[in-house]
Amino acid sequence: MGRLDDLKRSPLFQNVPEDAVREALGVVVERHYQPQDLLVEQDAEGEALHLIVTGVVRVSRISLGSRERVLGDIYAPGVVGETAVLAHLERSATVRALTPVRTLMLHRAHFEVILRRHPRVLWNLAEMLARRVTFLNDELIAFGLNTGAALAHVFANLYRQRVAAGVPGPEVLSLTTTDIMARTSSSRETVSRVLKRLEAQGIVKVTPQAVTLLDLAALEAFSVEVDEGE
Repeated sequence: MGRLDDLKRSPLFQNVPEDAVREALGVVVERHYQPQDLLVEQDAEGEALHLIVTGVVRVSRISLGSRERVLGDIYAPGVVGETAVLAHLERSATVRALTPVRTLMLHRAHFEVILRRHPRVLWNLAEMLARRVTFLNDELIAFGLNTGAALAHVFANLYRQRVAAGVPGPEVLSLTTTDIMARTSSSRETVSRVLKRLEAQGIVKVTPQAVTLLDLAALEAFSVEVDEGE
């Protein structure tokens, strides 16, 4: 598969005129990353966005108190770094490769020209950002309820991403307790307690290196009472 096909698979270039895709083809720069390599770093200048062509990346942010929180994973085809490019801001998060990753990097100056010339690309970008806002609203609600709701939200969203990306065995999530703590900002004790409840209800199967989803419908309906100290 060539770069032209890679661009056509990107959410930014869905259903756009052929000349828009070919214009992007002439200015994108191919980049390759190995696991743990940085694509973008929090607080750095945001001069370019990346179209994720192959692989998976992880987005994280250092918050107050120097505590790192994992915001999520992005599977190909996906886009990272567009917010800083659009707003002329520093990067709001760090993005690292989880697997070997190939991207097509698009610099701000070229991106702005494409957006002006091809409104459909701008519309696609607006749709992407709108979906992201909706997801963040759902996440805020889930995380504001209790740890059980937060875990259910994280697991269900990761499963859907893996299905959409065509990952084999999408129900097997490679998450340790430490990984889940980083995603939910919860203590080890609380995460372990909620996982045991989920497992006891036959919703998940837990091993030291993975969580396997057994009943997605039950997971999405899962709710727990907030224990004292949770």
